Amino acid sequence: MFQYLKRVSIGLRARRAERALHELPDHILKDIGIRRAAISYAVREHLKDDRI
Repeated sequence: MFQYLKRVSIGLRARRAERALHELPDHILKDIGIRRAAISYAVREHLKDDRI
């Protein structure tokens, strides 16, 4: 049960982070080195360490 809740929590954090990054203008994304098309991948890779 705990593992399931942890996965759900990680998924919610990932969606929240993706939404926040999608709201940023392109020039800021460029400054931090993320293309708009790669936001989802970047967030998932960053949160990969939190997975079980």
